[in-house]
Parts: sequence; C-alpha cells; structure tokens
Amino acid sequence: MIESKEDELRERFTALRREDAAGLPPFSKTVAAARGRRAAPGRGRLLVLATAAALVVAALVFVFRGHDRPHMTIDLAAVRLHAPTDFLLKLPGADLLRTVPRLGRVGLDRRTL
Repeated sequence: MIESKEDELRERFTALRREDAAGLPPFSKTVAAARGRRAAPGRGRLLVLATAAALVVAALVFVFRGHDRPHMTIDLAAVRLHAPTDFLLKLPGADLLRTVPRLGRVGLDRRTL
C-alpha cells in the first residue's frame, strides 16, 4: 500500500516536470539571448561616463568657489553645552577624585581627637 502511494507520487511529480519543461524555451535560446544582450552596446557606459563627468564638474565648482569665501573659524573652547542630564555626571566625592593623595604624611586633625 505504501509502495503504490510512492509510485503514484513519483508519477505525479514526473508529469509536473514534463508540464513545466513544455512551457520553457530551449536552453540554447536562453544562452544565445544572454550573449546577445551582453554584446549589444547599451546606454550603461554612456550613463556612467555622464555621471562621472557631472561629478568632476561639481567637484571643480566646489573647489574653486570655496576659495572666494573667507574661512570662518570656530572657537570650540568657548562653546559650552549644558544638557539636561549633566547632573548624572556629578559624582559624590568628585573633589577627592580630582586630587592626588600624598603618601608619607599622616595628617591628624586635632579637632577630631
């Protein structure tokens, strides 16, 4: 019973393959069409050359127009930005982190004795 179902499935798939193959052009025609498209001079090269020329012209215009304007300098040290989350960067005891401890000296405060 299982063998008969397998045979039936095999026959159905074979029929489907034949049906698909009947609607397709021969492989030699497909290869010939692909070679014909590749050999035909297309507008692709012309488009690439035109794009390259436009980029060169735009670059030249950008370079030569840039010399006419005076250069404006920005002093980044004078710029201060205060973000709403700056308080998160303030650590408790940050003054201790900014100093270097001195070794070899014992400093006792008389008031605490």
